[in-house]
Amino acid sequence: MTHPEPVVIDCDPGIDDAVALMLAFASPELDVTGITTVAGNVGIGQVVANALALCDLIGVDARVPVLRGHAGPLARAVRVPDEPVHGAGGLGGVALAQSARTPHATHAVEWLAGQLRERGPAGTTVIATAPLTNIASLLHAHPEAAASIKEIVLMGGAAFAPGNVTPSAEFNFFADPEAARFVTEAGVPLRIVGLDVTRKALTTRDDIAQLLAGGAPVTDAAGRMLAHLATRYEQRHGVAACAVHDALAVAAAVRPGLIEWTDAWVTVECGGEFSRGKLIADVHGRTGLPHNAKIATGVDTAAFRAFLTSRLLRHYGGATRTATATDQRSVTSDQ
Repeated sequence: MTHPEPVVIDCDPGIDDAVALMLAFASPELDVTGITTVAGNVGIGQVVANALALCDLIGVDARVPVLRGHAGPLARAVRVPDEPVHGAGGLGGVALAQSARTPHATHAVEWLAGQLRERGPAGTTVIATAPLTNIASLLHAHPEAAASIKEIVLMGGAAFAPGNVTPSAEFNFFADPEAARFVTEAGVPLRIVGLDVTRKALTTRDDIAQLLAGGAPVTDAAGRMLAHLATRYEQRHGVAACAVHDALAVAAAVRPGLIEWTDAWVTVECGGEFSRGKLIADVHGRTGLPHNAKIATGVDTAAFRAFLTSRLLRHYGGATRTATATDQRSVTSDQ
């Protein structure tokens, strides 16, 4: 195996962020050096508490810091999600023990700047699964940091699909469109995993049942969180499954070949009665501007489902499970 890739995860747990963290720490290809947090799915206090509790559940080394970031967007009032998608406490009603850990004393943005400065030209990958407030603040206050970001892999936007907050906007971009616009236009290597693919890569009730049958605390918690999300998804979309948006972003960082990528010039609309937070993607050169991002436009759904469930079950101790043929192929390829 080659040396693991140093990454920082900027998140707002949230169910899909929680599963994304589980997947990241189950992936030997990644060396997660820190977890930065920002308000999003729930308020910043709950986000930090969830991140700390998840570190206990997963067994994250205490030397990996959890850092408190921004409590709201750059230029707008804090928007509390108006629908309890993530349930009580933000984790689908799954109650995790309060952690004895405490967040790092440094603000997330300043810590990120220091981390990138220390890593230098070798670069650090940032996996961003939340509103982009921290990342935009970093790039604005510390523009030199851009040279040490190897790549930003972010979950956000809906380039060619409907939004999930408004008809045009996905939640992370809608929550802080100014931050999303700043990041997309900052000139940093960027891969965008949006609703175009996360809605195709649904985790099914069978997948959830396999996690619950694993018998381990982490996979049981993941299964219960996803069961809550699947119930919500079925009520809204009539499909017995759920999109685990942020876990697909982590998978994209580990296995970019799971996804089809399209080069485009992108920005984010900050105004408009119906278009605020809309990801604008020019794939045909209408603007004459050079491509600044790779957008996920297709995904191998079966491979992602197998990747997610097999990684969680194998790493966190779901030994009682009988793998399907598809999962067996994924397990073999993961060795």
